[in-house]
Amino acid sequence: MKNLATFYDHILELAKQEGVSTGEALEEAAGLGIAWVEVSYANAQADPKALAGELARRGLGVSAMPAFFDFGRNPDVEAQAASMLEAAEVLGAKTILVIPGFWTGEEAERPAQTEAMLEAAGRLCQLAGRRGFRLVMEEFDNAASPIATVEGLSRFLDHCPGLMACFDTGNFRFAAQDEREACRVLRGRIGHVHLKDRRLTPEFGKDALTALDGAVLYPSPVGGGIIQMEELLRQLKAEGYEGLYTIEHYGAAPMRECLRQSVEWVQSRI
Repeated sequence: MKNLATFYDHILELAKQEGVSTGEALEEAAGLGIAWVEVSYANAQADPKALAGELARRGLGVSAMPAFFDFGRNPDVEAQAASMLEAAEVLGAKTILVIPGFWTGEEAERPAQTEAMLEAAGRLCQLAGRRGFRLVMEEFDNAASPIATVEGLSRFLDHCPGLMACFDTGNFRFAAQDEREACRVLRGRIGHVHLKDRRLTPEFGKDALTALDGAVLYPSPVGGGIIQMEELLRQLKAEGYEGLYTIEHYGAAPMRECLRQSVEWVQSRI
């Protein structure tokens, strides 16, 4: 299939766990059916040209570039974005996943920090749009994030013309929100998809995330956890989504088996 991606971070983790080279791990992922990788700016900034070559030799494209910013404290969009956009151009990434920053300090400071993030994200949309990039933003699973809920994410989408949602299937569970309802709320505004499942037990990794309602969430192969994945795929298809699907399971162990099961499950359903 030509519409399946996974994170370059997962490739690095697979290589580490299995004691193989990054190139061998990339070839294994490609052999499973992965055609794209999602490469964060942190992965790419040291030598984007070398990384682009490494991926091209395996026939892999770059689906998107996640990039973290600190717009709540540093509103200088141009300074923060310049080298990131250059790296994205070298890699051929047309989609930028924007994480605008996190709240710091006292709770009373959050409204002002959020406003600063909103304004800077709007300017980044304009700057990136002029250079041919598309910007997306996901509901981010962190209590200090202004986009941890569908309401928070929607506020940014409303404020920034051209900004689309990256629908992360597993992140609404962090905020104790129903992912199916979130998909309905974001109808017509979804431009990118992360397929992330969650488990309540650690069969596929002990790295845990505690949700806002106290539930302890563990990594899972796609389709093997508590997220309503089949219903979400039906909703996305019914709403006309035709983009890429990025398989995500940070903290998975063994990563190889988790990726294999995820690809197999997704391929059987889309």
